[in-house]
Amino acid sequence: MPPCRLGPLAAALLLGLLPLRLPAVGNHTTPPTTPVPALEVKGGLCPNPKGEQNCTDDCYSDSDCEDNLKCCWAGCATRCLMPDEKVGSCPEINPGIPMLGLCYDECQTDSECWGQTKCCRNGCGKVSCVTPVF
Repeated sequence: MPPCRLGPLAAALLLGLLPLRLPAVGNHTTPPTTPVPALEVKGGLCPNPKGEQNCTDDCYSDSDCEDNLKCCWAGCATRCLMPDEKVGSCPEINPGIPMLGLCYDECQTDSECWGQTKCCRNGCGKVSCVTPVF
């Protein structure tokens, strides 16, 4: 059997004499041909992890979550959760006689309130779910 010989093209490639036209790695000076969607970042803070048992990620960014839910770390995976702080500010309380409001604490954090309502001090000196000021 005759010895195996490399052809001239294979030999040139092995010796690095022919440059391969591979795409450059690193910073590109031309923009990509398809637009990259911007990741949505929603307002509010993620609640403290409560040690979820299911360790499968539900989301990778806030864009993956419906409505005003945020993508948050929940112990061992990411989950779409209601943020503790929602957008907007609590309305100003003007104490008067009689002071109005629920005279018991309805919530402790914004995440305990429905929709866009926030957990704010009320006229009775307690906290309740109210419509925020934007």
